[in-house]
Amino acid sequence: MGVVGPRRKSPDYMAASLGNSVLGQFGMMGRIGGVVREKSGLAYYAYSSLHAGTGPGSWEVTAGVNPSNVGKALGLIEKELRRFVKSGVTKEELADSQANYIGRLPLSLESNNGMVSAILNIHRYDLGMDYYQRYESLVRSVTRDDVLEAARKYIDPDRLVIAVAGP
Repeated sequence: MGVVGPRRKSPDYMAASLGNSVLGQFGMMGRIGGVVREKSGLAYYAYSSLHAGTGPGSWEVTAGVNPSNVGKALGLIEKELRRFVKSGVTKEELADSQANYIGRLPLSLESNNGMVSAILNIHRYDLGMDYYQRYESLVRSVTRDDVLEAARKYIDPDRLVIAVAGP
């Protein structure tokens, strides 16, 4: 299930990324995983992901569901997306997501592969050679309103692209 998402260089990319972390990445696969997998037991996995590039990317929700539970799982995901677009994230969720982003940056730069990926991203997306010096302030400057605005801009629960594969 998905929608068209932001470009990597979009001013609202960081807000969308932090929102995605709350929606479907952080802590047992975020809100989506919490509702579909943990509370309802309908999925083997359920998460969201944001794929941004030089052009518009995608904002997706993926779930591994027993075919007999597809309808129920889709309904729960759509309901959670509607809640996300209506209310955004809590102060605590945003703070946790921001701390995670800032805390994991040094770990991502510990390997040669991590360093090469960081340099490649700076050049590919024209982020500026000082991007990682500005990173913490970029992350911390995102507000709950920024996340809500990005969610409302990109996620329209009435216009989701849905693909189901399997038996």
